[in-house]
This record gives sequence, C-alpha cells and structure tokens, in this order.
Amino acid sequence: MCINVGKEVSRPNYLDMSGHYLHDAIDFEMRYKFCINSDGPVFNATRSGRAKCFIDLRMGLESILKSLVCYYEAGGRVGKPLINWIEKLGHNIDKLLKKLKAHMSQEWLDAHEGDFKKLKLLPVGLRYRLDAWNFEDNKAEIYDTTIGSEVWMDNLHMVLNSLIEKTNELLSAHRRILSGKDLISEASEIWYEKHTY
Repeated sequence: MCINVGKEVSRPNYLDMSGHYLHDAIDFEMRYKFCINSDGPVFNATRSGRAKCFIDLRMGLESILKSLVCYYEAGGRVGKPLINWIEKLGHNIDKLLKKLKAHMSQEWLDAHEGDFKKLKLLPVGLRYRLDAWNFEDNKAEIYDTTIGSEVWMDNLHMVLNSLIEKTNELLSAHRRILSGKDLISEASEIWYEKHTY
C-alpha cells in the first residue's frame, strides 16, 4: 500500500532508472577490472575465479543495456510500472538488444553479434564454483572460446566500457543546476519504493 495515499507517484522516472543501472554497470566494471588484474592469489587463473570475473562482465553488460532500454524505451512509465517493466526483462540479453535495435547502429550490432551470441551459451549460475567446474568439464570447447579466452573477455570489457561512455554522455545532457523552486518541486515528488509497499 502506498504511504502517500491520494498522491500520484512520479518517480523513479526513465532518467532515474537509467542512472541507477549506469551506476550498477560501473560498479560491475570496476570489480571486474580489479579482479582480472589482481596480483593476489592468481584469482583469475582458476575456473571459478574466471567465471566470477565473467559474471561481473555479464552483469555489467546487462545493467548498461537496461540503462539504455530505460533511457530510450520507457515511454511514459514511472514508479512501479517502470520498475516492473524493466525487471521483467530479467537476465535476457537478447530481449534487451531487441529493444535497443532501433537505437544502435547496424554496424555496431554486427560487430558484436558473435560475442552476444556466446553469452546465451553461458548460464548466469556460473557464479557458483560447482557450476563453473561442471560447465568447464562438460562444455570445454565453449569454455575455452569464452570465459577461458583472454581475447573474448577483453572484447566484452571493451564493449561494456564503450556502452558506459555512451550512456554517461546521454545522461549528462540532462544534468542541470536546480533553482530553489525546482529543488523544492523535485523534493516533493512521490517516489515508488518497491521494498516498502
């Protein structure tokens, strides 16, 4: 039940959600970079360690694609309808890419199609050690051309970075200095908070 009975929920809007997903993507990218470049106990040399690095890349890509989908395709959705709509896309990279097809150049889509197709072969469950080991044992060829490949992982990292830059540029165009009146107006807007209803 909405705490602010009778008041219309107007936030989060498409810019809020796009920003949240952008920051998630940045967090995943930073953790990936830290772990893959770790001088520690050779974290990225083990199957389960590489799988965890991959999951950070994959979740970063999912987050940045959701950020772009929110930016371009949210329509007039705000609050609960917006959150439910974007969350229904789940971990499905294909659905996210379909929603973005009109907003990405065909050249870009063609250049990265192979990398994205390989993502479909890799379950999100590879974040667990047992799944990573079983996957590598039973799908050695897929593992060697994806998670086990420095080139493939580097390509995904490059794609993630370029999408983060693109999204940051898009959202930067909406930054502004708020007047006192604007600040009061925005502060009084009602936010849907999914964990309080």
